[in-house]
Amino acid sequence: MAKKKNGGILPILGAAAAAGIYGYINGKGLFNKPRFKEQHDAVSRYVDSHYPGARYSPIEATTNGYMTVISRRGMQKILLYAEKTPDGVYVFNESPISHT
Repeated sequence: MAKKKNGGILPILGAAAAAGIYGYINGKGLFNKPRFKEQHDAVSRYVDSHYPGARYSPIEATTNGYMTVISRRGMQKILLYAEKTPDGVYVFNESPISHT
C-alpha cells in the first residue's frame, strides 16, 4: 500500500494566497481598480473630459503620486501623472511619450 503524501495541495494554496495578497497590496492585475479606486475615479473624470473615448492603463503608485498611460486611437500616447494635494484635490501633469 502506497503512502499518501500530505501537503501536496497546501503549498499550492499557500502560494496562491501569497500571490493574491501581493497583488492586492501592489494593485496588480484584477486588484488595480479596488486598490486605487479613488485614483481611478479622478483619472477617469480627467480622461473623459480631456480625451473622450481614450483608455488608460492600470494605475501605478510613484514616489509623489500616481501614473498611468493614456492611449488614443491613432495618436501619440500620453504619460499622465496625478498628485493629490493636502486638501484632497488631484493635480495632473501630462508628458507625451515619444515613439522611439
